[in-house]
Amino acid sequence: MGASLPSQQIEPTKAADAVEYVIDIVKLCKRFARRGRAPQGYTTFKAALLSFFKSKKDLAVVREEPKAFGIEDLTLRIPKGASVGLIGRNGSGKSTFLKLVTGIYKPTSGEVNVKGRIAALIELGAGFHPDFTGRENLMLAGIMHGLTREQILSRYDEIVEFAELGHVIDEPVRTYSSGMFMRLGFSIAIHTDPDILLVDEVLAVGDAGFVAKCKDRISELRKAGKTLVLVTHDLDAVERWCDEVIWLHQGEVKDRGFPRRVIDAYRSFIEKQEQNEILSHEHEVIAQVQSVESDAGDPKGARWGSREIEIVSVETLGSDASEKRVYHSDDTMRVKIAYRVHAAQDEVVFGLGVSRVDGLPVFGTNTDIDRIKMPALKGEGIVECDLKRLGLVEGGYTLDVAVHRADGYPFDYHKDAIHFSVRSERREVGVVSPPRAWIINGERSVC
Repeated sequence: MGASLPSQQIEPTKAADAVEYVIDIVKLCKRFARRGRAPQGYTTFKAALLSFFKSKKDLAVVREEPKAFGIEDLTLRIPKGASVGLIGRNGSGKSTFLKLVTGIYKPTSGEVNVKGRIAALIELGAGFHPDFTGRENLMLAGIMHGLTREQILSRYDEIVEFAELGHVIDEPVRTYSSGMFMRLGFSIAIHTDPDILLVDEVLAVGDAGFVAKCKDRISELRKAGKTLVLVTHDLDAVERWCDEVIWLHQGEVKDRGFPRRVIDAYRSFIEKQEQNEILSHEHEVIAQVQSVESDAGDPKGARWGSREIEIVSVETLGSDASEKRVYHSDDTMRVKIAYRVHAAQDEVVFGLGVSRVDGLPVFGTNTDIDRIKMPALKGEGIVECDLKRLGLVEGGYTLDVAVHRADGYPFDYHKDAIHFSVRSERREVGVVSPPRAWIINGERSVC
């Protein structure tokens, strides 16, 4: 069931009645049926000829799902002048929601009531005729947005100037680059004097200067009391521009409220999902490896050594000692290696290495490098290494672990034993994120 505003769960008051809602949605549902035909297998001339004589019933749909995630029983109200951000994973229903509000889609059930003119920055340039000039498409698009010819002509120069297309406005739009195409669509949409602005991941419509100009214009519309509904994966932009955030998940409202709180909950949810996916993949790989005889080694070359000392398991743990695969730059990681001794050895060294997923070595150490005195090993045991601050920038990484003799003779080497991810709110580049501070005019600020 979709969530509704808390104000809808209480008796309306006179103050509530005074609020003007420009988007009012009640029990909205949009479902997409997924269809497919029976697999035909290998096609021969004979099979093709026989299929020609089959009835349409024989070739009918064999798979139809009544619900493919769109929007499911959604009820919400957006007041005039509000700035609302829609977040959620791909396929959660964000774009479907916008297309229902604009009337591009018709709901399966429920009601969508909209008050005022909408500027939908969803698919910029949709409806442009490739053989018409920019001027002709501008006039046509203005009429489709509900403007009169006089209104279009009065805004014509401003639209062309904003789009920076004066030099090609009388050329067919099929000769435009994709960026020019989208800039014209964006400029037309924001100059139609909209009451409601719907924005769906379309801010990258040109170079950095033009993008900044687009953001400034959206900010101006907000200050003028226009209603903004923003769909984007840029959570920083959502927090900066929006008064409220709606988190959609599989077509339903999972959470709604103050931007910082909802965004933090969403990030936590995404990290847990990512961790579960990594662990699930690891379990599949382990099952495949275990199906191979231990003395045959890993056929992919990801593990080798004499196994006189064997690495039984590898874990990466968080600060709470629970297994973890998604970290942040400042997090502690504990690498836990369980071993079994099959033949007693002298000068045993345990090591680990971290690489980026593209194979770039990031960090490596071992007990010999760190001058750790290893006792005589026998039976089974555990070796652990605490990385006090992981210090990596956002990205995907792998962990290698090994046990070998001091001269390098390998007992057991696991390449890519663990896959893990690092997430960060900072937009750092490179690989490492060292502790640092900035000193501005003698005043120190620690990052």
